Amino acid sequence: MRHLRLFEYIDAIVREGSVRRAAEKLYVTASALDRRLQDLEEELGTSIFERHARGMRLTAAGEIYVNYIRRHLAESARVQSEVDRLQGMQQGQVAIAVSPALATDFAPELIRKFRKQHPGISFVIKVAQHELAMQYLLSFDVDLAIIIAPPKHPDVFDLAVVKQPLLAAMDVEHPLAKKKPLRLSDCLQYPLVLPSTGLTTREMLDTVLHPPGRDVKVAAETNSYEVMRGLLHGTDEIGFVLSTGNHQTANGNSIVYRPINAREIHPVPIICAQLRNRGLSVAAAQFSHLVIQEMESMYMEEDASD
Repeated sequence: MRHLRLFEYIDAIVREGSVRRAAEKLYVTASALDRRLQDLEEELGTSIFERHARGMRLTAAGEIYVNYIRRHLAESARVQSEVDRLQGMQQGQVAIAVSPALATDFAPELIRKFRKQHPGISFVIKVAQHELAMQYLLSFDVDLAIIIAPPKHPDVFDLAVVKQPLLAAMDVEHPLAKKKPLRLSDCLQYPLVLPSTGLTTREMLDTVLHPPGRDVKVAAETNSYEVMRGLLHGTDEIGFVLSTGNHQTANGNSIVYRPINAREIHPVPIICAQLRNRGLSVAAAQFSHLVIQEMESMYMEEDASD
């Protein structure tokens, strides 16, 4: 497996952007790592990196080679996972990218449920907005992406898609707490706690909050859904979250969630995706099945509420 070690060395140089930083991460000397790189370039008959004062950058040949080694490393991990399956999935790792709106309740609940059955499986969770999450998927950094309204890409395959509405979140004693469904105009009578610019829920809201003449009172903006919920306690402020079916159980009765008229704010898709033509490890495949089941359950719940 010496070639796998070399592949890991090259991948580390790409990710770190320099031989020195990669060497520190790999616990080898920079001179030894640079020597391995030079030997490889001599064997290939071409340079795979351009060397600059600020670091290393892949050449066109390097882009091709790195894509090859990442596929090879991913396939090696899948094969190792098949071996692990013979031991009853007692070990392994699943890497996922998750949209911020799904990172507080939805994804942690799924991971807890999965690890109750398979405590030997560990997780790497990257919280990222949809474009960065897609990059993680395309660069083999994660096995699965569970994200909201991602851009389409020919190399990405959707395992499951479910459209979910936006909910207004408020203190249980709020004047609107017993009214449903709400109109957006109802919410605009109160100060708003908005998601930060760039988040999908903010993009949904911006299309309807800023027509000429509409008065919007903003109490706060945050990229943390935990912070948003904390700000709502004991106030007349209103926040916004995407419906994932876990809010009520995750937060007891202190905060309530009310659907907003779908004619005013259209539901958006939550997508579980993997890289096309990439074999998943046994653990990642099993986890994807759980995600798909949960998303199908969300669809049924939403359909029953209509």
